[in-house]
Amino acid sequence: MKKNPFLFFGALLVLVFFSLCFSGSVRAEDSLLKIQAIPDQNSVKSGMMFLIHVQVTNSSSDASADFWSNSCSYEKHWVTDNAGVFIQSWTCNENTLEQITLEPGDVYEKNIILYIPKKDKTEPVTFRLGFKRMSENGDVAEPLWSDPVTMDVIVPEEMKEATPLVVADVAAQTPDHVPGTSTEMNETPPAVVSDSAVPAGSQPLVFQDPGVPITVQPGDEFSITLTSNPSTGFRWKMTLPEDQKTVKLLGSAHVASHEVMPGVPGEEVYKFKAMTPGEIKVDFVYERPWEPKAAPTRKIFTILVQEN
Repeated sequence: MKKNPFLFFGALLVLVFFSLCFSGSVRAEDSLLKIQAIPDQNSVKSGMMFLIHVQVTNSSSDASADFWSNSCSYEKHWVTDNAGVFIQSWTCNENTLEQITLEPGDVYEKNIILYIPKKDKTEPVTFRLGFKRMSENGDVAEPLWSDPVTMDVIVPEEMKEATPLVVADVAAQTPDHVPGTSTEMNETPPAVVSDSAVPAGSQPLVFQDPGVPITVQPGDEFSITLTSNPSTGFRWKMTLPEDQKTVKLLGSAHVASHEVMPGVPGEEVYKFKAMTPGEIKVDFVYERPWEPKAAPTRKIFTILVQEN
């Protein structure tokens, strides 16, 4: 039996018509959505993470807008237009896909963690955040962009002078700052000691146990290492006693795990130099910046600097 070519072309025209209608509907809904990116700070030290509060607003006065969103994989929905600005991936126990319906005036909000890899000079970095709408079958639309955001990236003088860690490049920071972002490493980590000091010059001094005092001599360089997983949103915040001159913070770096798996914890390494005899306590708090009411994990290390 002969096939009727008119029926074939007729069916094709119907498919094209519905496709254009659907595409037009998506574009119409996209025009209703306005993207806003609000940073929680205007400047950041080189290599450090920072938070951006993003909003998707339905600007229509009479029409709703629908899209689907993953509960964790923010990088599937958000992009930057600057190749030097990265979105920190996020992991959770259950990454579900949920439908979001925005009625007129409704706002969809998320906190996104970003970082700008280490730079060699202080300068502003400008970027936009783009939101990619996702359909139920996983198709992703072209990004809708926010207004430009400018972040002043600061490279302290100490960062240029600091001695590199054996396990990672050092990103110098002030005592009350939050540790930096992940760095892929090929070097072998130094031996870890926690119950006694190692004679100067034999091997790097690295400590992990806050229950055992750190005993060093003036001029010694040593490190405190803490388990860290930036993909969960948690950060270590370190505080030294005000006006203390017993030790000097040389810098810090995040050392990624050697296991090539997303979400695997690494280590936060803080490097110090013993300066003058004395005893101080260094306070480390592990917290999410946007959860101020949650009781954080705290570790307090005692450092004893003694003359030989």
